[in-house]
Amino acid sequence: MSVFMSYFAPLFGAILSDSFLGKFKTIVYLSLIYAVGNLVITGSSLAASLSLSNQRYLALLGLVLIAIGTGGIKPCVSSFGGDQFDLPAQEVYLQKFFSIFYFSINAGSLISTSITPELRKEVHCFGRTTCFPLAFGVPAVLMIIAIFIFVCGKRLYKIKKPESNVIVTSFSCIYHAIKRRLSHVSSNTKKCHWLNYADDKYSEKEISDIRTALDVIYLFIPLPFFWALFDQQGSRWTLQATLMNGRINFLNWTMKPDQMQVMNPLLVLLFIPFFETVVYPLLAKIGIKKPLQKIALGGFLAALAFVLSAVVQNKIIGEPIQVSAGEGQLRIFNGFDCNITINSTNLPVYKLNSLETLEIRYAASSNETSLPIVIIADSSCSPNLSTLNLTSSVSIVEGKVTSYFLTRLEDKLELKRIDYFDDMTKPKNGNPILRILNSDDLSNKVLTIKDKDNNTAIEINLKPLTTNTVPIGKYKAFLDKEFIADLNFLPASVNTLVLQRNSGHTDSNLVVIEKGNYIHLAWQLPQIIAMTAAEVMFSITTLQFAFTQAPTSMKSLLAAVNLLTVAFGNLMVVIVSEVRYFENQAYEYLLFAGLMVLDMLIFILMSCKYKYKNPNDAVPITNDEQNKQN
Repeated sequence: MSVFMSYFAPLFGAILSDSFLGKFKTIVYLSLIYAVGNLVITGSSLAASLSLSNQRYLALLGLVLIAIGTGGIKPCVSSFGGDQFDLPAQEVYLQKFFSIFYFSINAGSLISTSITPELRKEVHCFGRTTCFPLAFGVPAVLMIIAIFIFVCGKRLYKIKKPESNVIVTSFSCIYHAIKRRLSHVSSNTKKCHWLNYADDKYSEKEISDIRTALDVIYLFIPLPFFWALFDQQGSRWTLQATLMNGRINFLNWTMKPDQMQVMNPLLVLLFIPFFETVVYPLLAKIGIKKPLQKIALGGFLAALAFVLSAVVQNKIIGEPIQVSAGEGQLRIFNGFDCNITINSTNLPVYKLNSLETLEIRYAASSNETSLPIVIIADSSCSPNLSTLNLTSSVSIVEGKVTSYFLTRLEDKLELKRIDYFDDMTKPKNGNPILRILNSDDLSNKVLTIKDKDNNTAIEINLKPLTTNTVPIGKYKAFLDKEFIADLNFLPASVNTLVLQRNSGHTDSNLVVIEKGNYIHLAWQLPQIIAMTAAEVMFSITTLQFAFTQAPTSMKSLLAAVNLLTVAFGNLMVVIVSEVRYFENQAYEYLLFAGLMVLDMLIFILMSCKYKYKNPNDAVPITNDEQNKQN
């Protein structure tokens, strides 16, 4: 929600800027609030004498101040920078300014995400092994220095004062126009635009400015969906990365899933000059040079990024477990720490070593085939068994897997069938499956698996058959504090843990039925590259479009509306994260890609009749008027 606030607050910053204080004063005052917020968070990390709850309240206050400050200055900074250019003479430089502006934002993001964690964990201060005060304090000091430098340059800036209370005037004009339009519904007097019904009270320039602003805001309606996709780099794509291998052997280092997000600002820094010097000139040669065309192309690139993420998700999950046509599969899990021999008139003689698993593919008829078998336990099993022989039968069905667990009933051999058919379908979300087979004397006990760093502990209540979905990773398994085994679960793997009490101790064996695909994190690079290219085309161009097409009196307001699309996109992510459309995450990615394409097609239709504002036009000509002239 702090991200939502940071992108919702620009609306209030724009109102202050365009209606009361002007851009310069708004930036200074709200930057001070931002700096105070940083200092409050720093203070909360220093206040060891406070209770934990009070520290949290203090940190929350700091976050609110930061959200208000950063959100308030966002629309003013870009529009204040744009005010320094003379249009249309310096229009080329204006476009470069917005690229450099966005470059600076991402350079700051890259530096902060790289250095701040190091300051926190590598520096020891105040008797602690970490130094949060330094990690929070450095940005606070840098912000104060930035404010000082900005204020010192005041005499170099073009500072435009607000002409009037833009927000009040705009809403009053719209209300008055609607009221008069409804009262003239039966009148023969028709206006070219519904806002022109306010011409008895408001000037032509005021009406024209509001019409121009509404035309731009109208085109912003489809844009939040782009940001809903973009923000999933930090949610769904990071979850996808948790199913992938981040090991870089030549560096002897393992990349964490969330560290892939650093690639975005890094690529932005590389792409901005590349797009300015290579991509945009090439696009201009094929007729793609207008801002709305670039925005639409950026949207389509975002859709491509999600198609690529669906391909990666399918690669992680891999092919489903299948049994060949005309065959049935039989599995027998040996729960004993001794050798077992299996005889059958229809099968060869099989020997199962201690805790081993037998897998047989058998040409079966379409109906269930019952095969008689004789099981003979080695003499070393005698401490656990009074009888070493068992005559039983197993079933094999074409296209199916039937599994049995060789265990004991009291002191006799027992062959338990595992369900009717062994449906070991891999989960479509890519997480591993863990099935536990245990002897009856272990039922109702608790198996605890802990990851190697002891950050995660999962407790599983044992039953004769237990199936769970577990996170990937390496674990140590304990049964009533007794160490059982080391476990390693890979993405989209199907695992069976066999547990049985033998001769006063618990024997275990992890049988990996399907290994899954532990692909490298580098597989995410194509989708990250596509999304970053989309961001460069989409975000920078909307900044430029909002500034150049906004009336002089509403530059900050339209910049804020542009940022508001990011806020609503972030809100969409919060809502979508609570909804699961498909079991298979890949299908969900494809759904998002399809919706993004549809969203951009709607945007293209909406923008077809848009007439770009010429900076030389004193009073912009609106769509309806131009249509009348044509």
